[in-house]
Amino acid sequence: MESLLAPKPEPPVQEDSTPDQEYRDNGPEFDEIMNAPPPERKVPSRKRPARKGRPKKTTGEGLWGIPNILVTVVWLALIVAIGVTAGRMMWVCAADVLAFGREDKAVTVTVYETDTMDDIVDKLYDAGLIRYKSLFSFYAKFAHAEEKIQPGFHDLNTKYDYHALVNFMGPRSSRTVIKLMIPEGYTSAQIFALLEENKVCTAVDIASYAATGELDDYWFLADVERGSSNSLEGFLFPDTYEFYQNDTPRNILQKMLNNFDNRFDEEMIGKIDSLNAYLADLMRRNGRDESYIEEHRFTVREVAIVASMIEKETAHSGESPIIASVIYNRLFNWGDTPAYLNIDAAIVYALGGKTDLTREDLQVESPYNTYLNTGLTPTPIANPGLTSLKAALEPESTDYYFYVLNPAEGSHQFATTREEHEANVARFNSAEG
Repeated sequence: MESLLAPKPEPPVQEDSTPDQEYRDNGPEFDEIMNAPPPERKVPSRKRPARKGRPKKTTGEGLWGIPNILVTVVWLALIVAIGVTAGRMMWVCAADVLAFGREDKAVTVTVYETDTMDDIVDKLYDAGLIRYKSLFSFYAKFAHAEEKIQPGFHDLNTKYDYHALVNFMGPRSSRTVIKLMIPEGYTSAQIFALLEENKVCTAVDIASYAATGELDDYWFLADVERGSSNSLEGFLFPDTYEFYQNDTPRNILQKMLNNFDNRFDEEMIGKIDSLNAYLADLMRRNGRDESYIEEHRFTVREVAIVASMIEKETAHSGESPIIASVIYNRLFNWGDTPAYLNIDAAIVYALGGKTDLTREDLQVESPYNTYLNTGLTPTPIANPGLTSLKAALEPESTDYYFYVLNPAEGSHQFATTREEHEANVARFNSAEG
């Protein structure tokens, strides 16, 4: 037991076989090794691989040899110039669209039924309301202006922007009422001009509609041939009307035709038969047969033609039935053929309103020249009033065939024979001289 528990003996320590003295004995060689400089280390060379393409410039120059700083300055200048130009263009466009800096000037622009959007743009430009046609055309497409702008007279202002221009040329909830008096004896052309002057409708548009526009069926137009601007001559009843500003041609014409329809009532319609009986008696006394009489029966159209002549020839309303009798006597009681009516007012109508007639004017080639053509004119030569219409229906029974104006009295002197008439003419001419 003791042997097992006894500590194990430690192994013997081996002495160093190389004593310190041995190193010391080698002194010189050891010192040389320890004091020798470290050997030079060779660093392997690192050659940069060759780059393909153009070698990088080291001179600080850009394209075309321009220094990089100058290129930058040029590009910045270009960007600034483009920005300034674009900004200026945007400002100019905005100024036109919004009417910045415009003067306060009233302008009236007339738009016709036949005008296209390009026509309207031209009118706005010519009136100084816009400065750039293409810009307004672009806006007009965007704003559907062509659908909004109405024909007629438009009171505008140069300070209006694009939106206001379109709105003021469009339909409005409140409309201006124009009270207008149409004088008796005005022709259709004069009426149309008067309507335009008062901004009710353009003369061009209403003349076109009078020729071919769709109208209600009126009994008194049954024998009227449409197609010309004076197609409704004689039936545009003179009166005082209330029209809307920029009213439609149809509304205007129908208002006047409705008035004629109301004024030429059943009693006056019945008098056409009485007139035909009176004329038939004249023709029988002149030796006309019944077939001739039947062919020359009057309708309301012929009554309107005679009434228009009475309207233009009469000096005052009291002599209207006598003027009517002269016309009927010359038409139906003048020998074998109707006489020339020799009515100067018809020549004036043929010449478009010229009143200072010359001898040459009396020879003008026209179906309205009653010096060259017998019978009635093709259409009325004016729009007669109620007094002239009644005189045409109820002429005074006379044996007069001539009349001449007595300027001193402002009335006509009537005569039965040519000799008597020529004496009256000489007397009045000498009195004037």
